[in-house]
Amino acid sequence: MNDRTLAVKTVTLAYFSGTGGTKAIVSCFKTQFLKSGIHANVIDISCCNTYHEEKAPELLIIFSPVYAFRLASIVEQWIKNLPQAQNIPAAVISVSGGGETSPNTACRVPCKRLLVKKGYHVIYEKMFVMPSNYASQAEYQINLQLLNVIPLKVTQAITEILSGKISLTKPRALDRFFAFIGKAEHFGAKIFGLTIHASKECTQCGLCARKCPTNNIRIQNGLPKFGSNCMWCLKCIYDCPHRALSPGVFKFSVLKDGYNLTEMSVQAKTQCDAEYKPSGGLLWQGVIDYLKE
Repeated sequence: MNDRTLAVKTVTLAYFSGTGGTKAIVSCFKTQFLKSGIHANVIDISCCNTYHEEKAPELLIIFSPVYAFRLASIVEQWIKNLPQAQNIPAAVISVSGGGETSPNTACRVPCKRLLVKKGYHVIYEKMFVMPSNYASQAEYQINLQLLNVIPLKVTQAITEILSGKISLTKPRALDRFFAFIGKAEHFGAKIFGLTIHASKECTQCGLCARKCPTNNIRIQNGLPKFGSNCMWCLKCIYDCPHRALSPGVFKFSVLKDGYNLTEMSVQAKTQCDAEYKPSGGLLWQGVIDYLKE
């Protein structure tokens, strides 16, 4: 052990998750921290827009999917609402379907800046990779490998965080620009959400309205109506048991076969070929590199 080793008894894990990828990472972090004798206080940002704990965290770790070259807007707002701290260590974990590649290398920069303004000392950042839920996916066996490698990646990250050693990345200059203009997706998300409509397969169950993280969906005359506060997380579309929801624009962003992380996780335990070699392609090079680390 060295002088910088973090000796903490509790850690706060604050996260937002749309279709479940980030939540799965957080769940594994909680399990691994408990095995290390450290209590993990988990906060679902979509259910709690401010920090309500009486005491400041000993160690704060922020988790978020990557949306338009930066972390989710709901996460940025949550950090803005944090009470002022005094040099509390913090880490930022991003989750994407493509890995630590351009244009996502600067995705954590805005959140890190917000944490610093709030008095936190950011000591660690890391990109985790989960099966993509947006536009296209890597080969299926690669997705299964991503799910099976979660415990190993989480254990490595926890070891690095608790070591106290500063581990921050150097984003590419152009990617910083992409992270800056990423706010434009907030406008695109509003348009996307406003055009979502229910087909005749809708059973009026109201599940989409209950699960929307921004309360953007209301039930009117038995059918879901979508407002202008969508964040493009795709949760309503993929979680609909009857696949009754579809957007009127940006249809390319929705996977034709849907997205069921629970189903993939079950299959990963029995159908994953650890020796499988991808057929190649630059599009998924970041994912392949992540698996090789």
